[in-house]
Amino acid sequence: MYSVMILDNSEVELVMMQKALEKEYNVMPMNNSKQALARLTKANIMPDIMIIDVVLQGVSGFEVLTRLKTTEKMKDIRVIFISGDKDATTEVEAYRMGAEDFLRKPVNTQILKKHIETQVELLESKKQMGNYSGQLQQSMIAANQNTLKLEYFIIGVITDLITVKDTYAGMSSLAVSRYMGLILREMLMSGVNYGIEPGDFELIILSSQLHDMGKIGIPDSILQKTGKYTDEEFEMMKRHTILAANAIQRYSYLIPNSKFLNYTYQMARYHHERYDGGGYPDHLMGANIPLLARILSVADTYDALVSTRSYKQAKTHEQAYNIITQAAGLQFDPTVVSAFQRTHMEIYEMSRQLEMLEAQHRQQQMSAQAMTQMPPSGK
Repeated sequence: MYSVMILDNSEVELVMMQKALEKEYNVMPMNNSKQALARLTKANIMPDIMIIDVVLQGVSGFEVLTRLKTTEKMKDIRVIFISGDKDATTEVEAYRMGAEDFLRKPVNTQILKKHIETQVELLESKKQMGNYSGQLQQSMIAANQNTLKLEYFIIGVITDLITVKDTYAGMSSLAVSRYMGLILREMLMSGVNYGIEPGDFELIILSSQLHDMGKIGIPDSILQKTGKYTDEEFEMMKRHTILAANAIQRYSYLIPNSKFLNYTYQMARYHHERYDGGGYPDHLMGANIPLLARILSVADTYDALVSTRSYKQAKTHEQAYNIITQAAGLQFDPTVVSAFQRTHMEIYEMSRQLEMLEAQHRQQQMSAQAMTQMPPSGK
């Protein structure tokens, strides 16, 4: 998903543009240019596109544009400049200084979306041009694409198998990966070096969908139980972390040095560890728990809290927020909780979208089931 930072002095325009784009892009609204530049200076990942108003709090839009185009790590951000000026002077100056596009205020959201789509197409074209420079590089890309397809295949097969045993698992895996993506992106944008390569972002989120793969080895009677687990059943359920880790370890020699397997292993084995050492399976504590597992733990818990299941009612977003916040330093890494707090409204919006998607999916399943049960029509 491409990211768009909006820098506008008007709260009304800012909210309007955010609402228009947030379903298709990761949107970062900002109303203060100095704060936006400070965030970009610290960040490890740059937004793909920036929408910049000429009139801003802090420094002007032209000054922001100059900073972007003269800073190495920011110079590739595609800039759409916006202004309420009626004459062409501002537009000409914006293009002269390096803006890729220009829009007049008040902004029409449909036109805005078209301009964003154009920039995305240009980014895709640029990416493709870079990918196909030379025969050797073409071969490498083909190999990478095949590897990625294989990874998607593995995820699809395993998720389907888990879903057969646990009907909620498929949508839950998707939801957890989306929430984790929002938290991880926020942490990478903070400027702190967490030792995570920004280029691995998509691979990490992909890998996170397999965190519960070990549930394939858990008896159906436990997975599908609607009441409280006995102590013995809970011990059996806890084994899903070990089952997944052992399976990955057993066959990892076939794909040595695979980041996909490494990330999958970390999250599958350690996502139930607690920051205070009271988790499982290894009772790791604090920074000894891999960072990706610490992030996944928050995302997984949020999903479990706000999801409706046959055996429980969903908690509200506010209740889930408070539970996670209160568990900082106990169950969860405080740094991860802080990132969750900064992105919680984006996570809430994502949960609403996924809830609608799940409802549509279940309706389709019911319709398909009803069709199969219809008696054949007589002649």
